[in-house]
Amino acid sequence: MKRKFYTRWWWVSCIVIGIFVTTLVHGEQIMEAASHLQGKLNEEKNDLEKLRTQLQILKVEMYENQKIQEAKDKKGKEQGMGKQMTKTPIVINPNENILITKEIDDYDIPVYSIDANQVKAVDILQALSASCGKSIIVDEELNPDHLSSYMTISVKKIPLQDVLEIILGMRGLEYTMGDTIFVTSLAKLKIDTVSEYYRDKGAMVFQKAQIKFPNDYRVVRSYFELGKYYYDLGFKYLALQEFQVIVKKYKNSLLAREALFKTGNCYEGLNDPEGARKIFFKFIYSYPKDPLVDDALLAIGNSFMEQGIFGEALNTFKNLITEYPEESTAPIAQLNIAKTNVRMGNYRDAIRILMGARQKYDSPVIGAAIEYEIGNVLYLLKEYRDAGIVLGNLLISGQGEKYIEDASYSLADCLYKQSNYFDAYQVFKKAVESYPKNNRASYAMYCMGRSLKAINMPEMAISVFSEGVMAFPNDYYTGKMMLETAWCYFAKQDYRLAYNVFNNFLNMYPNDKVVLECKLGMADALYNDKQYEKARDAYLRLLDTVSDDKIKRYAYKGIGNCYNQMGELKPSIEAYQTYLSYGVATAANAQAE
Repeated sequence: MKRKFYTRWWWVSCIVIGIFVTTLVHGEQIMEAASHLQGKLNEEKNDLEKLRTQLQILKVEMYENQKIQEAKDKKGKEQGMGKQMTKTPIVINPNENILITKEIDDYDIPVYSIDANQVKAVDILQALSASCGKSIIVDEELNPDHLSSYMTISVKKIPLQDVLEIILGMRGLEYTMGDTIFVTSLAKLKIDTVSEYYRDKGAMVFQKAQIKFPNDYRVVRSYFELGKYYYDLGFKYLALQEFQVIVKKYKNSLLAREALFKTGNCYEGLNDPEGARKIFFKFIYSYPKDPLVDDALLAIGNSFMEQGIFGEALNTFKNLITEYPEESTAPIAQLNIAKTNVRMGNYRDAIRILMGARQKYDSPVIGAAIEYEIGNVLYLLKEYRDAGIVLGNLLISGQGEKYIEDASYSLADCLYKQSNYFDAYQVFKKAVESYPKNNRASYAMYCMGRSLKAINMPEMAISVFSEGVMAFPNDYYTGKMMLETAWCYFAKQDYRLAYNVFNNFLNMYPNDKVVLECKLGMADALYNDKQYEKARDAYLRLLDTVSDDKIKRYAYKGIGNCYNQMGELKPSIEAYQTYLSYGVATAANAQAE
C-alpha cells in the first residue's frame, strides 16, 4: 500500500517539476496565454449572463402561459367571487447590478420596478425583454450612443412605455406591438405612422442589397419588394423598372411569374393599354395553366375597351365568361360588357345586360357595382326618376363604398333635373362636403345656388355662388355662378350691385356666349334703378352688336320704356312701333303692352 502511495507521489512530483521547468523556459508565452485566457473568461461570463437571461425569458413565457391557462380555467369562478386572484411578481436578475420586477396592478396592467446601478442601457433593455417575454428592438436612428452609455435608475411600478422613455431619455415614443416590440419616434422622424417608417426603411435596405450584392441570387427579392413598394406609392414607372429586371435577368426565379403580371399592372397604371395588353398576352402564353390567366384576360379586355376597340373587348369578355364561369372575374367581365355597350352608346343593350347580371350574380361587391351602373345608364338615358330610385337605394344600403361619391352627385342631379330643388340642394351640399375634390363639385355649387334661387332664397344663393367662385376661380362654372349672382341681386331689387356684378362678368369673360344676356341684364338693372338715360344708351349699344330679332325686339321695348319714363313720347312711340314691327306679338298683345 505504501509502495503504491510513494509511486503516485513520485509521478505527481515529476509532473509538477515538469510544469515548473516548462514555465521557466516559456514564461513569456504563458503570460500571453494567460491574458488570452482572461479575455476568453470575460466572453464566457458575458455569454453566461445572456444565457441566464434567455433561460429567464423561457421561464417567464412558461409562467405566463401557465397563468393564462389558469385564468381561463378559473374565469367562471372569478366572475362570481370577484378579483381575488393571487398575482405573483416576476423577478429578473441577470447580474448583481440589475433587478427587474414585473407585477400586475389592480387594473390588470403590467407594471415594472427597476433597480440598476452603472449598467448599459442596452443591458437593461435586454433584461426588460426577459421580464415581458418579448424582444425589444429600438430604432437605430433614435440615439445609438445613448444605448451604449452607462446609467443608474430606480423606478417603482410604472408601465412599460414609461420605463422605455426613461431608459431612452426621450418622450413621445411610438410602438408596433406583437411578438417583437419596435420602438421609434415619429416626432423625431417627421412621419405619420410607424408602419410607414419601417416600410420606407425596408426599401432602403433592399436598395443597399442591390448595390452591395448585385450577383447574389437572393437579391431578386429586393427587386420584387421595391417594385411593390413603388407601385403602392403610385410611382408606376419606378415599379415597372424593378419588375422588368426580374423578368429579364431572373427568368428562372419563382418571382418571375408574378413580376411579369405586375409589369402589366404597371403599364395599366401608366395609361398604356397597348403595352399592358402585350404583357398580359405574354403572361398567358408563358403560364397557360396559371390561376391568374383569367385576371390577365380581364385586363386584356379592359385594354381593348380603353382604346375604343369595342369588338375585341366584347369578344374577350365573353370568352372569359365561357372559359372561367366560376371565377370571380366572370361577373366583372359581364359588368364590363355592359360598360362597353355604354361607351358605344347602346344604353338599352347595357340596361338589358345589367338586369341579367343582377339576377345571375348575388355577390354584395359585384351587386353594388351592377346597381351603380344601372343607375348611371338610366341617368344617361335621362330617366331621372328611375335613376334616382336606384342610386338612392344604393346609398341607403351602404354597400359599394367606391361608388358612393359618384352616386351621391348623380342622385343630387337627378333631383335637380326633376325640379325637386330643396332635396337637390340638400344632397348636393352633403356630396360637396364629403367629396370636395370631385370633378363635379363646381357644377354642384352652381346647382345648389340655382336651387336656392328657385325656392326664393336669393341671399343664401348669393352666399353659395360666392363660395363657389372662390373655390373654383378658373372653372367652367365660375362665370355662370357670377352671372347667377347678379340675377340674385336683381331678384332682391339691389340693382346697383346687380349692375356691378354684370359689369365684372363682362370684363372677365368678354367672349363668353352669354355676353348678350349679361348686357341685357346691365341695361335692365339701370332701368330698374331709374337711371333711364344710361339704360337707354345701354339698349342702343346692344342693338349695334346683335343680329338676333328677339334680342333686338327686347331692346327696342326697353328703349321705348326709357323714353316713356323720361317723358319723351315721340321717340317712345317710335321705339314701340319698331318693337311691334318684328311681328312676334299679336295686335291684342301689342295693345295690352
